[in-house]
Amino acid sequence: MKIADVEAITLHVPLDTELHHAQGAFESRSTILVKIRTDDGTIGIGEAAFFAGPSQSTATVIEEELAPRILGRDPRYPERIWEDLFRQTYWGGRGGPTICAISGIDIALWDLYGKLLGEPVYRLLGGYADRVRAYASGGYYTEADDQARLLAEMRAHVDDGFRAVKMKTGWDVEGQTDPPDRYGPPTPSSLNRDVARIRAVREEIRPDVALMIDANNGWDPATTIQVANRLGDVGPYFIEEPIATEDRAGMKRIRDAVDVPIAGCETAYTRYAFRDLSADGCIDVVQPGVNWAGGITECRRIAALAAAHDRPLVPNSFHSAVDLAAAIHLTCGIPNGPFVEYDRTQAN
Repeated sequence: MKIADVEAITLHVPLDTELHHAQGAFESRSTILVKIRTDDGTIGIGEAAFFAGPSQSTATVIEEELAPRILGRDPRYPERIWEDLFRQTYWGGRGGPTICAISGIDIALWDLYGKLLGEPVYRLLGGYADRVRAYASGGYYTEADDQARLLAEMRAHVDDGFRAVKMKTGWDVEGQTDPPDRYGPPTPSSLNRDVARIRAVREEIRPDVALMIDANNGWDPATTIQVANRLGDVGPYFIEEPIATEDRAGMKRIRDAVDVPIAGCETAYTRYAFRDLSADGCIDVVQPGVNWAGGITECRRIAALAAAHDRPLVPNSFHSAVDLAAAIHLTCGIPNGPFVEYDRTQAN
């Protein structure tokens, strides 16, 4: 059995309403599906994330750089193929389109492998559980942002049976630029508005519902510490990516100063970044994106690293159903996966 064809399929879906988070606005949902076909006609489907630059950049890496390296190979060796692709692309860097492209191919190979063996992927990974809790992810800002709309959305998640929800924070409405300025704290009025939004959601949902907040790298360490201290009685389940992923010293400063767990980082790549985040004491909850941290192969390694530090792994999932399925299978195949993210925004 051999790999006969690799195809990157770019998808774009416009949104009815422009949405905002701490890093700016977006008007559409986009992703890249990866389709791998063997010489006997079996097909595996994966997904590659992309955010930096046009989708064609990642699609080109998949079809023109990586595909020629795996055509004709036996697809039943995803670990070996991952290692070969990782080593052969070192000059392209250890992040961005290269690792996202490898992620998409890897997910497709695991999907293919499961089909060939007649087993779900989570069993091939070890088979820890056959179900996992999901948290509802949403709570974005809009230009016509109003608290009533946010509360109605959060309440709907709970009414639909979710016992954990996540909302966005960190958008400096009054001092906004697009893209936002990297340095300096947000305006006091925006920060007060954020704290009020979080408190209002906490009051709206039941006390037994976990509340997660996601700042999308929008704060600095001092702001994060201030917000965490002001939210002490709110009891957030975690604060996700409060500052730049690369600022491990700042993450460590935050984690040492507050009682709220710190989660991250969906924008980190490969086990090496997560090794350093864990070893340096930066995060309490480990959050790789399966379709951009290195695929199922690499995220299984990241999960083992997290377990070695007694930390849960809660994968980021903000793309299509393919990415969600990969996150679910990964989480069901490991012992330290308490939640999977279920994106509830339009066109998920």
